[in-house]
Amino acid sequence: MSTQNEVDEQITDSVTQTNTSVIANGPAIGAMQSYLSQAQAQGILFANMVNEQQQQSVASLATTMECAKATLSVQDNKPNFFTAPQGGTSRKKKDPSPT
Repeated sequence: MSTQNEVDEQITDSVTQTNTSVIANGPAIGAMQSYLSQAQAQGILFANMVNEQQQQSVASLATTMECAKATLSVQDNKPNFFTAPQGGTSRKKKDPSPT
């Protein structure tokens, strides 16, 4: 370097290459962030789908258990599958007139 204001060519080339690299990486980083957010959203979607399936399974099992309980329970006070009158005509109607 002959004067104080001159900069070595190697330093200038290094700074130029670094700036070019940073500018060129911008679109790649943007695309990577886009793919990352899409993957995260899809992961949350699948987790919610699995959770919903589990809740539906539990609700279905509870409904099945209640139906089986109602079908198999024989109580005097409550009509059920075994004690309910067969057909619609065998029920006794109350007489509206007082006796």
